[in-house]
Amino acid sequence: MDTINFIKRLCKVSPRLGVKEKEAVKIIKAELDLLGVPYKEQFFNTSVPICQKAELRADGEIIPCLGSSLLSGKIPDAKFLISGFGYTGKKTPYNINYNPTTDEISVVDFHPVPSLAVSRRSLMKLVMAKKIKGKVLVKKEKFWSENILAGNRENPEEIVFAHYDSVVGSGALDNAGAVAVMLETILSKKKLLKNNLFVFAGNEEISFDNYKLRSGYGFRVFEREYGKLLANCKRIIVIDGVGIDKPLYCQHNLQWVFQVKTLDGIKEKVFWLQNDQSKVSQVFHTKADVVGNLKESHLKAAVKALINRKACLLSK
Repeated sequence: MDTINFIKRLCKVSPRLGVKEKEAVKIIKAELDLLGVPYKEQFFNTSVPICQKAELRADGEIIPCLGSSLLSGKIPDAKFLISGFGYTGKKTPYNINYNPTTDEISVVDFHPVPSLAVSRRSLMKLVMAKKIKGKVLVKKEKFWSENILAGNRENPEEIVFAHYDSVVGSGALDNAGAVAVMLETILSKKKLLKNNLFVFAGNEEISFDNYKLRSGYGFRVFEREYGKLLANCKRIIVIDGVGIDKPLYCQHNLQWVFQVKTLDGIKEKVFWLQNDQSKVSQVFHTKADVVGNLKESHLKAAVKALINRKACLLSK
């Protein structure tokens, strides 16, 4: 398997949000078919916010921005200027948000009020401006998403997840690289399919689900039907954000990447295969998340870590 070329093909579908997920699914299924790997489709109906227009001006000057809300509305001032990281969740009538770790415009989260994401470089202009005028137009797009399940669906010892959707830019690091790593792992050791389950998850990034966490809906759909597998398996591995640096496992902030309702009861056996988050945050949910940031050596290292790491060893 040509890992980088596969990622490039997946990233041509960008962002992989809403109905555009279908094109990504075709690419993944075609690769599984080529590898001769059987799979089951778990279809589910869902909906996502599609930003149709995002505008922001400070004293008449255009401020580059992206929509970061679930609904449409106006932004009349910069009274509610919030950091994407460290946000307490306190409800405001609208907001302008930024990622403090990068100069890129990063849609860290989607808010249930009119919201625009800007670069941290624009903050002073917004703070000093006498007049702010912004608006965001959002369409609720309904579509059929799906999880693709390959391997043991009866009594898997380990379950491995990687979501394939994205919200901004090409979504190479988040999360095409992880999809490629999972495919390469299956190709390298097909016998892993006998005792383990691999799940390519849809609709992870954002949905209109009324659960307290609006991300991870595809995971919760899997949980509804296969909750017993999550409870009974020995280990769960979530691959999210690999290929930009050396891979590492962690068990911190699991709610960021595995938003299932039963997480508190199973978190001791959940492992996140990731990269250094200080590097990931530079391109997280930005248009700078492109294939050129990834290195094949880091992707191969992630495959090796997935197969060989003693703490998270897949059943042979």
